[in-house]
Amino acid sequence: MPGLDEVLYYLSGIYLLLKQKQEGFGWLDLTLRGLVRSFWAFAWCLPAFAVIWASWRLYYLAGMPAGTPAGAGFVIRLLVIDIVGWLLPLVLLVALARLLGYGRFLATVVTASNWISVPFAYAAALPFALSLVLPQSAPFAGLLLYAVFGASVVLQFRLVWMCVGKQNLLAAAITAIYVLPPMIVGQELQRILGMLPG
Repeated sequence: MPGLDEVLYYLSGIYLLLKQKQEGFGWLDLTLRGLVRSFWAFAWCLPAFAVIWASWRLYYLAGMPAGTPAGAGFVIRLLVIDIVGWLLPLVLLVALARLLGYGRFLATVVTASNWISVPFAYAAALPFALSLVLPQSAPFAGLLLYAVFGASVVLQFRLVWMCVGKQNLLAAAITAIYVLPPMIVGQELQRILGMLPG
């Protein structure tokens, strides 16, 4: 598992790419080994996910009858939803690579997108942490979450745009793959797995 220094090194490259600086690619390990190691980003996101899960658990219990169980099984189901949300875009990207003609960019897009998920996860956890500490701040936390989501979509597009040679339509298509399917499938899984209150 990459250590903190290594993760921060990669994130420095991501930051440079977001500033449209080509040298950012030199800060990333874009070899096959680097691609495989980039999936450790999910493990680095787990503390942020734990905050989100804890907040969702309280939201769920608040809308359910007293005594409703929400223990380890509840957390495992949340973990499954997040794993599916992480892997689904990758499966779609691989499946559509030849059709959309971005095969030569695929490893770079996946590696960079895996690492940018780390700051995205912690940014998304902030509104949930706020609602945990200050329950009365829920309306503001909701607005903050929308702001974080909007910013993450813009930054994801900007990163992918750099990774695919600044092709606008291709970057938009890949960004949509990263954003829409996990959102749609995640909501459906929440319903199927009984993660919604009421």
